[in-house]
Amino acid sequence: MRFGLLFLVLVLGFSVFSVNAEIYRWVDASGNTVYGDNPPKQGAAKPVNLPLLTVADSPAPRQNTPTSASATDKKAEATDANAEAYSDFKITSPVADEAIRANEGNVTITVSLKPQLKPGDGITLYLDAKQVAASSSLSFALTEVERGEHSVFAVLSDASGNIIQNTEPVKFNLLRYSALQGQ
Repeated sequence: MRFGLLFLVLVLGFSVFSVNAEIYRWVDASGNTVYGDNPPKQGAAKPVNLPLLTVADSPAPRQNTPTSASATDKKAEATDANAEAYSDFKITSPVADEAIRANEGNVTITVSLKPQLKPGDGITLYLDAKQVAASSSLSFALTEVERGEHSVFAVLSDASGNIIQNTEPVKFNLLRYSALQGQ
Protein backbone atom coordinates (compact mmCIF):
# COMPACT_ATOMS: atom_id res chain seq x y z
CA MET A 1 0.00 0.00 0.00
CA ARG A 2 2.78 2.44 0.94
CA PHE A 3 4.77 1.49 -2.14
CA GLY A 4 1.77 2.23 -4.39
CA LEU A 5 1.19 5.60 -2.73
CA LEU A 6 4.88 6.50 -3.00
CA PHE A 7 4.89 5.48 -6.67
CA LEU A 8 1.80 7.62 -7.35
CA VAL A 9 3.36 10.66 -5.63
CA LEU A 10 6.59 10.26 -7.63
CA VAL A 11 4.76 9.91 -10.97
CA LEU A 12 2.64 12.99 -10.29
CA GLY A 13 5.70 14.93 -9.13
CA PHE A 14 7.66 14.13 -12.30
CA SER A 15 4.69 14.95 -14.52
CA VAL A 16 4.66 18.51 -13.13
CA PHE A 17 8.28 18.97 -14.18
CA SER A 18 7.68 17.63 -17.68
CA VAL A 19 4.81 20.08 -18.31
CA ASN A 20 7.14 23.05 -17.86
CA ALA A 21 10.00 21.52 -19.88
CA GLU A 22 11.87 23.82 -22.26
CA ILE A 23 12.12 22.67 -25.89
CA TYR A 24 15.42 23.13 -27.73
CA ARG A 25 16.53 22.94 -31.38
CA TRP A 26 19.98 21.87 -32.55
CA VAL A 27 21.75 20.23 -35.49
CA ASP A 28 23.30 16.79 -34.88
CA ALA A 29 26.55 15.44 -36.34
CA SER A 30 24.72 14.15 -39.45
CA GLY A 31 23.29 17.60 -40.22
CA ASN A 32 19.75 16.73 -39.10
CA THR A 33 17.69 19.29 -37.20
CA VAL A 34 16.67 17.82 -33.86
CA TYR A 35 14.09 19.04 -31.33
CA GLY A 36 14.06 17.88 -27.73
CA ASP A 37 14.11 18.77 -24.07
CA ASN A 38 17.63 17.43 -23.41
CA PRO A 39 20.09 19.36 -25.61
CA PRO A 40 23.65 18.10 -26.03
CA LYS A 41 26.10 19.67 -23.59
CA GLN A 42 28.64 20.66 -26.27
CA GLY A 43 26.17 21.95 -28.85
CA ALA A 44 24.68 25.23 -29.88
CA ALA A 45 21.14 24.35 -28.86
CA LYS A 46 18.67 27.23 -28.95
CA PRO A 47 15.39 27.39 -27.04
CA VAL A 48 12.27 27.22 -29.22
CA ASN A 49 9.40 29.61 -28.56
CA LEU A 50 6.27 27.52 -28.93
CA PRO A 51 2.86 29.11 -29.52
CA LEU A 52 0.39 29.20 -26.65
CA LEU A 53 -1.74 26.06 -26.63
CA THR A 54 -5.46 26.65 -27.03
CA VAL A 55 -6.98 23.63 -25.34
CA ALA A 56 -10.48 24.21 -24.12
CA ASP A 57 -13.72 22.59 -23.03
CA SER A 58 -16.09 21.85 -25.87
CA PRO A 59 -18.71 24.55 -26.41
CA ALA A 60 -22.14 24.13 -24.89
CA PRO A 61 -24.64 22.81 -27.45
CA ARG A 62 -27.01 25.31 -29.02
CA GLN A 63 -30.75 24.94 -29.13
CA ASN A 64 -32.03 25.16 -32.70
CA THR A 65 -35.54 26.51 -33.12
CA PRO A 66 -37.56 24.84 -35.88
CA THR A 67 -38.73 27.04 -38.73
CA SER A 68 -41.43 26.61 -41.34
CA ALA A 69 -39.11 27.25 -44.29
CA SER A 70 -39.13 24.70 -47.08
CA ALA A 71 -36.12 22.57 -47.98
CA THR A 72 -35.34 24.64 -51.07
CA ASP A 73 -35.42 27.85 -49.01
CA LYS A 74 -32.97 26.30 -46.53
CA LYS A 75 -30.62 25.25 -49.35
CA ALA A 76 -30.73 28.74 -50.86
CA GLU A 77 -29.96 30.31 -47.47
CA ALA A 78 -27.06 27.92 -46.90
CA THR A 79 -25.62 28.73 -50.34
CA ASP A 80 -25.93 32.49 -49.72
CA ALA A 81 -24.45 32.19 -46.22
CA ASN A 82 -21.43 30.23 -47.45
CA ALA A 83 -20.85 32.56 -50.42
CA GLU A 84 -18.67 34.91 -48.37
CA ALA A 85 -16.32 33.27 -45.88
CA TYR A 86 -15.06 34.95 -42.74
CA SER A 87 -11.71 36.59 -43.42
CA ASP A 88 -10.82 38.54 -40.29
CA PHE A 89 -11.49 37.04 -36.85
CA LYS A 90 -9.33 38.31 -34.00
CA ILE A 91 -9.41 39.71 -30.49
CA THR A 92 -8.87 43.46 -30.62
CA SER A 93 -9.14 44.24 -26.91
CA PRO A 94 -7.20 43.60 -24.81
CA VAL A 95 -4.06 43.66 -26.92
CA ALA A 96 -1.27 41.15 -26.35
CA ASP A 97 0.55 41.54 -23.03
CA GLU A 98 -1.67 44.45 -21.97
CA ALA A 99 -1.82 45.29 -18.27
CA ILE A 100 -5.39 46.10 -17.26
CA ARG A 101 -6.12 47.90 -13.98
CA ALA A 102 -9.54 46.70 -12.78
CA ASN A 103 -9.96 46.48 -9.03
CA GLU A 104 -13.45 44.96 -9.40
CA GLY A 105 -12.16 42.33 -11.84
CA ASN A 106 -14.26 43.56 -14.78
CA VAL A 107 -12.72 43.07 -18.22
CA THR A 108 -14.28 43.73 -21.62
CA ILE A 109 -13.15 41.49 -24.46
CA THR A 110 -13.76 42.82 -27.97
CA VAL A 111 -13.62 40.69 -31.11
CA SER A 112 -13.45 41.89 -34.72
CA LEU A 113 -15.02 39.87 -37.50
CA LYS A 114 -15.34 40.47 -41.24
CA PRO A 115 -17.87 40.14 -42.73
CA GLN A 116 -20.58 40.54 -40.10
CA LEU A 117 -21.71 37.50 -38.14
CA LYS A 118 -24.12 35.45 -40.22
CA PRO A 119 -27.52 34.47 -38.78
CA GLY A 120 -27.23 31.30 -36.72
CA ASP A 121 -23.47 31.58 -36.25
CA GLY A 122 -22.07 32.39 -32.81
CA ILE A 123 -18.93 33.19 -30.87
CA THR A 124 -17.77 31.33 -27.79
CA LEU A 125 -15.22 33.01 -25.53
CA TYR A 126 -12.65 31.10 -23.47
CA LEU A 127 -10.65 32.52 -20.57
CA ASP A 128 -7.79 30.34 -19.36
CA ALA A 129 -9.15 27.41 -21.43
CA LYS A 130 -12.58 27.58 -19.76
CA GLN A 131 -15.72 28.64 -21.60
CA VAL A 132 -16.93 31.90 -20.05
CA ALA A 133 -19.39 33.27 -22.61
CA ALA A 134 -21.28 32.43 -25.78
CA SER A 135 -23.11 35.00 -27.84
CA SER A 136 -23.69 36.52 -31.25
CA SER A 137 -22.19 39.77 -29.95
CA LEU A 138 -18.65 40.98 -30.67
CA SER A 139 -18.17 42.34 -27.14
CA PHE A 140 -18.04 40.33 -23.93
CA ALA A 141 -18.12 41.79 -20.41
CA LEU A 142 -16.39 39.47 -17.95
CA THR A 143 -16.79 39.97 -14.21
CA GLU A 144 -14.85 38.79 -11.16
CA VAL A 145 -11.71 37.92 -13.13
CA GLU A 146 -8.90 37.11 -10.71
CA ARG A 147 -5.72 39.15 -10.79
CA GLY A 148 -2.73 37.78 -12.65
CA GLU A 149 -1.89 36.60 -16.15
CA HIS A 150 -4.71 35.29 -18.32
CA SER A 151 -5.13 33.94 -21.83
CA VAL A 152 -8.27 34.54 -23.88
CA PHE A 153 -9.40 33.27 -27.27
CA ALA A 154 -12.67 33.02 -29.18
CA VAL A 155 -14.20 30.29 -31.29
CA LEU A 156 -16.55 30.97 -34.20
CA SER A 157 -19.11 28.24 -34.84
CA ASP A 158 -22.11 27.71 -37.07
CA ALA A 159 -25.70 26.97 -36.02
CA SER A 160 -24.95 23.23 -35.86
CA GLY A 161 -22.08 23.80 -33.44
CA ASN A 162 -19.37 23.07 -36.01
CA ILE A 163 -16.23 25.12 -35.46
CA ILE A 164 -15.54 27.48 -38.34
CA GLN A 165 -12.50 29.31 -37.02
CA ASN A 166 -10.79 30.44 -33.82
CA THR A 167 -8.70 33.45 -32.89
CA GLU A 168 -5.10 33.46 -31.84
CA PRO A 169 -4.85 33.46 -28.04
CA VAL A 170 -4.13 36.80 -26.39
CA LYS A 171 -2.32 37.02 -23.05
CA PHE A 172 -3.06 39.91 -20.70
CA ASN A 173 -2.44 40.79 -17.07
CA LEU A 174 -5.17 41.93 -14.72
CA LEU A 175 -3.99 44.24 -11.95
CA ARG A 176 -6.18 44.44 -8.85
CA TYR A 177 -5.63 46.08 -5.51
CA SER A 178 -4.24 43.74 -2.88
CA ALA A 179 -4.87 44.11 0.82
CA LEU A 180 -1.26 42.99 1.34
CA GLN A 181 0.07 46.12 -0.40
CA GLY A 182 -1.07 48.33 2.46
CA GLN A 183 1.07 46.50 5.03
